[in-house]
Amino acid sequence: KNDKVVMWYISGNRDASVIKDPNALIIDRERARHHTAFGFGIHRCMGNRLAEMQLKIVWEEIMRRFSHVEVVGEPVRLCSNFIHGYTELPVRLHPA
Repeated sequence: KNDKVVMWYISGNRDASVIKDPNALIIDRERARHHTAFGFGIHRCMGNRLAEMQLKIVWEEIMRRFSHVEVVGEPVRLCSNFIHGYTELPVRLHPA
């Protein structure tokens, strides 16, 4: 009674018993949409489809204009207890 519970959002999608090699970026990962970024079940984010559509359009437009995106420097990670993120990722865009 009166115990406090903490949910570490940063640990979401990092369960190696559920997700193979959870800390690697695998762009063609099997069951790629099976993640908790937008919540789950009745607590699922109402805007998740809009966010997915926006990302799809952004990448379609980038790939229409550029042949490829080259990472040219080391990423700088965001220091946070809540999300795995980046503050910087230097890239070079190569025209199509």
